[in-house]
Amino acid sequence: MKIFLLATLMLTTLILNAQNISKETIQWNATGFKDLDANEDVSNSCKFITVGAEKIKWVQDNGKVVVEWNVTSTKGSWTNVTTDGTFTYSFSDREAKGELTTAKTESGWVMDLLIVGGTSDVRLRYTISSITKL
Repeated sequence: MKIFLLATLMLTTLILNAQNISKETIQWNATGFKDLDANEDVSNSCKFITVGAEKIKWVQDNGKVVVEWNVTSTKGSWTNVTTDGTFTYSFSDREAKGELTTAKTESGWVMDLLIVGGTSDVRLRYTISSITKL
């Protein structure tokens, strides 16, 4: 009986942790970012919400500012975001185009945001403290 309970608990944990980035809605909580052009670290929390391979929401200032992009294409295959991997979303709107690359290594999660066009180009690397499946 103990073995059955342990096996059930392990299977449940695996199911909860196996978050397929191209199909699930995932909230990525960032503690800050590095401006890759200025080589400057900024402590400013925000959230990214990825809706499968369809949409990205960039939530800033405690939800007062929300930027939303439709995903135009993706690159990569990452079926379990708790393991090492990488996945890139390409997006565009009327003013700009860009990429959001998510990655996990043994040192943790990061997200690189590249936006070209609009008022100015942006190259930022976010440190992700936690993720939540929504």
